[in-house]
Amino acid sequence: MRAYFFGDIHGNSYALEACLKHLEGLRVDEAYCLGDLAGWLPFGDRILTRMRSLELPTVAGNHDLLIAGLFPDHPHQVDRMQATAYNMGLLSTMPSALEYLSNLPLLIERQDFVVVHHSPFHLPPPGETPDIECFNYLDEVALTGCLKAWRDTPLRLIFSGHDHIPAVYEISDGAESPRFEDVNIHTPPPDEAHTISIDPRCRYWVKAGSVGGPYRDSVPLANSVLYDSDSQTITLYRIPFPTDQLHKDMSSHPFCRNLPTLHRYMELLTQ
Repeated sequence: MRAYFFGDIHGNSYALEACLKHLEGLRVDEAYCLGDLAGWLPFGDRILTRMRSLELPTVAGNHDLLIAGLFPDHPHQVDRMQATAYNMGLLSTMPSALEYLSNLPLLIERQDFVVVHHSPFHLPPPGETPDIECFNYLDEVALTGCLKAWRDTPLRLIFSGHDHIPAVYEISDGAESPRFEDVNIHTPPPDEAHTISIDPRCRYWVKAGSVGGPYRDSVPLANSVLYDSDSQTITLYRIPFPTDQLHKDMSSHPFCRNLPTLHRYMELLTQ
């Protein structure tokens, strides 16, 4: 079985189409979206229209739930709140768009892996509403706090996005009291695919990176992941897309002129 994972599209239709074209050439059995369809870029309507037509299994990202109005953001996230407000207004003009985002599942479980936007260990109990604290980033402190729970659950393979930095976290089942130092972190080179062989004595948490940016590793390429259960491999992909066209769209849109996050994004696209 071959499964493909991508997410954090954030309104970037050029990167999404490049990713979908790449997906078509891989002959996969299943494909999953890791959430954050909209947010950041002021083009969330393009992505929602395209993704709803594909009907792929999709988990809810924090941007999706913020846009749907399920909970407020951290007060210091000024740029993100502005992006949320813009896309909420934009998508409210599309029939059932906000309802679609609010009804996306937080987690999808399959026989040998789980799909989530950020972390299965930070989600609320079933029936309870998530909040923004469920979507903090996977830094050293957060990962260390998850290690015992990860080791003690059947979740041997986790596929998620959110952090916008592609990486595979590997930990051995043999660690009785796992520490951050016990985690082996695999990261892809900046301009090519990277394949990791799965060790049956280990667990893997795969952070797929971002399709649409902002690219926090300063590599303006769309990111995706292929899991092949037959060959027992995980491959991290870097996919080029027309960054010049995206830069043109952003430069001509008034919303992008005054947000520092998007200024840095546009500067990266020209490098």
